[in-house]
Amino acid sequence: MLNKTTLFSLLALSLSGCVGLNTVSMTQVPAERENKISTSSSSWNFIGINFSNQFVDVAIDKLKEQCPSGKIEGVYTKHQTTGYLLVFKREVIVSAYCNEV
Repeated sequence: MLNKTTLFSLLALSLSGCVGLNTVSMTQVPAERENKISTSSSSWNFIGINFSNQFVDVAIDKLKEQCPSGKIEGVYTKHQTTGYLLVFKREVIVSAYCNEV
């Protein structure tokens, strides 16, 4: 019985997570807000040791792909971290408006 209780406790602990909002940023919202675009990108790391921030560049590239001939305005970015025991997920969520030039 003790082994099942211990196993269940470890399983529950490993599946639980805690989300922390690191930063939020917003540029001026344009008057014309018809074409909303959004994307996200993330990276995983062990015990909070980060080797690269390249996932942010991926989010920027994905946003540019959605608005190839327009102007990206009203950018809203959110950087959050979710911790699961010893593993962390860093995520950037971006939304904006694509307006014609």
